[in-house]
Amino acid sequence: MIVFKSVLFVAMIFITSSMADRKLHAELNPGCFEPDHCTSVSKLLYIRADGDNDTVHYLFDFTQKPSLVIVTTANNANILVKYNETQSNVTIKFTKAPFYTFASVFNKMYEFDDVNDTALLNNGKHYLTIDFKKYDWNMNLFKININESVEVNISSNLYRAPSITKTGTVSITLKVYGKKDKGSKLPHLVHTPESGELTLTLDQLSTKFSSSRFAVELLTLSSFPFNKSEKLVAEQFSDDKSSSGTFVTYLMDTKGEEDEEGGGYLSWRPVVYKAANTHALNSSSTAQYTIQDYNSQDNEIDWISTPLYKLYGNELFKNSYLLKATNVSFGEPADGYYAKSNYLYWTFLVGVGAPPSSSLGFLEMSIIASLLLMLTITMILLFCIFMRWMSSKRNSIIYGQ
Repeated sequence: MIVFKSVLFVAMIFITSSMADRKLHAELNPGCFEPDHCTSVSKLLYIRADGDNDTVHYLFDFTQKPSLVIVTTANNANILVKYNETQSNVTIKFTKAPFYTFASVFNKMYEFDDVNDTALLNNGKHYLTIDFKKYDWNMNLFKININESVEVNISSNLYRAPSITKTGTVSITLKVYGKKDKGSKLPHLVHTPESGELTLTLDQLSTKFSSSRFAVELLTLSSFPFNKSEKLVAEQFSDDKSSSGTFVTYLMDTKGEEDEEGGGYLSWRPVVYKAANTHALNSSSTAQYTIQDYNSQDNEIDWISTPLYKLYGNELFKNSYLLKATNVSFGEPADGYYAKSNYLYWTFLVGVGAPPSSSLGFLEMSIIASLLLMLTITMILLFCIFMRWMSSKRNSIIYGQ
């Protein structure tokens, strides 16, 4: 009976670790019956993640500014996209009112002339602003592993802006998983079925300055009221399992009524890689900056270039939502600037609910399960040997041997 319970416990660990927490479905431009027309006005990759109690909808839109919108609803809610004649008239609705919405938008990229080699955005001597909506985005990869993961990659080497010429490739990769685990590639971010992993890559991007570095401005929307807050906190943790050492992770977390958790978040480790091989020898650092309000009239044009305007329309600008912006810059002093490698690779998470912690993945759980089984069998054997010895001892006393 003890052995049966032990084996059952181990089997449950394996089943729990391998089964998906959510069933995934993905499609390009959902509900479209005229693909040629739809793709001319919309580039929307839709991922539906069904769980036992709710559904998480991922809207990865790259029509203009690449954006990831995460919407939670009841299980029976469906997305409805109306593909009108122009981009500005496309609308997105759900058949049931969403429980919560959180989004992250690639708004702008800054090239700054870091003549003093401080690697800080605000210390740049000259600046060049690059608007993500002026890239012509195309999808290169759309990969579905049934109920395991969805991966999509978009890229552009065409930048359209007066007096600015940019060569090289900018690409963004989104990965959504059906269960909680750890990324196989450094920086080994822990993902959940309620989060998407985004990676920004700059490959052979032409530079304007001899001491150029790059930074990205990210916008966030939370359907928590506009007068609530977003906080950027740094948390230390040890991660001997994947990289051997102590690391910091940055968490940009939304807070609701009475600082309630469960809203949306961005999370990343302060590391950027300067080669496709994400080895520690190819790494540099990121710098984080304060969170700013982004709800003035001057900023409306940026929000209009996102799927959030298709979802909420002018309600976006009526102080109904928490609209914020923050910057992250790439590089550290004495690392040779961007020109040394002409390559940058940065990964972060966008999610809803409780932010993931650096917990055990499938491999670690498998090892623990095996050790527990071996320990249980060893204890049973020792118990049997002990009982046999006690029986022999008792017989010796009874029969005087």
